[in-house]
Amino acid sequence: MKLFAYDSPLMRFFAFLSRLTLLNMIWFLGCLPVVTAGASTVGLYYAADQLRLGDIAVWKNYRAGWKRHWKQATVVWLLFGLILFAFSYEYFILTDQKIWGNTVLVVLAVISLSTAVLTALWVYPVMINFRGTIPELIGNAFIFAFMYAPLTLVGVAMYGLLFWLILHHPVIAGVVIVFAEALIVYATLLLDERAFRKYRGETG
Repeated sequence: MKLFAYDSPLMRFFAFLSRLTLLNMIWFLGCLPVVTAGASTVGLYYAADQLRLGDIAVWKNYRAGWKRHWKQATVVWLLFGLILFAFSYEYFILTDQKIWGNTVLVVLAVISLSTAVLTALWVYPVMINFRGTIPELIGNAFIFAFMYAPLTLVGVAMYGLLFWLILHHPVIAGVVIVFAEALIVYATLLLDERAFRKYRGETG
C-alpha cells in the first residue's frame, strides 16, 4: 500500500508527469495562433523553471512568464521564423537549380541554419534568467550555445529522439508527445542551471 501512498515516490512521479502534461497542453493551445508561439514558449519555460524550483502553480506561472516576456519572446519567434524560412528557401533554390559554386553555398546555408537552431535552443532560457535587449539576449544565447556545446548537444539529442520516436514508433510517440515538450524544456533547464548560476554570481 505504501507504493500508492499520496507521498510515495511513485505518486510524486505521476503528479510531476500530470503537471508536465497540463503545462504541455497549455503551451500547445497557446501556440495555435502561430504568432503567439513565442510568447507561449517563454511561458512554458518560465513555468517549467518555477516547477524546478518547487512552485507547482502551473497556470499561474505560465501566465506570469507570458506577461513578463511576451514582447521580446514574440519578436524573437518571428525573427527566427524569418531566418528559418529564408535559409530553407535558399537551400531549395540552391539544390533545385544549377548555380556555380552551389555546393559551397549549400554548406554555408546549412551551417548558418544550424547555428540559428542551436542559438534558438538557448534564447528562451536566457530570456527568463537575464535581462537585456533582444540583440543582447540572442548574442548571449549564441555564446552559451557554443561555450556549453555538450549541453546544447544533449538538447539536440532529446529532440532528435522525439522525432525518431514519431517516425518509427508512433504508438509510443503518441503517449510521450503528450508531455514531451514540457519534459524536454524541464530537463534542459535542469542542465542549463549550472551554467546560468555561474553568471548570476551564485555558487554551489
